[in-house]
Amino acid sequence: MPADQRNFAFSDYLSDDTTHYCMKADAAWIANADSGGAACTTGFAYGRKTSRRKPRTAIYIDSTTFRTVQVPVFTPTAAAALVPGTSTLAVHVPGNTGTVSYTLSRIAPEKRPNLVLTSSKADHA
Repeated sequence: MPADQRNFAFSDYLSDDTTHYCMKADAAWIANADSGGAACTTGFAYGRKTSRRKPRTAIYIDSTTFRTVQVPVFTPTAAAALVPGTSTLAVHVPGNTGTVSYTLSRIAPEKRPNLVLTSSKADHA
């Protein structure tokens, strides 16, 4: 019997500032039409999430067990198409043969650190 585990792949992530990144995510979520995922051919690696920098994510909840699943949403268009309370995600639970339906709770916006490129000090010649 094959191992019951998640597979990962890289997808193109379009940031709110129109920068393209390659982001590692669950291959089943990338293949889902709701994710906005596409094959990553160019772009920098997104890197790890921090408290100051993280991608926009869809947070799904199971109404029976109250477990949550957080998945990245790769484009702003895909994020706009998701409807909290209506959009669902079938999650495969390891050890079970079927899936569990999770309902979209909310979409967490993207966080980017503010970059200050100018100085407020007067220029001295």
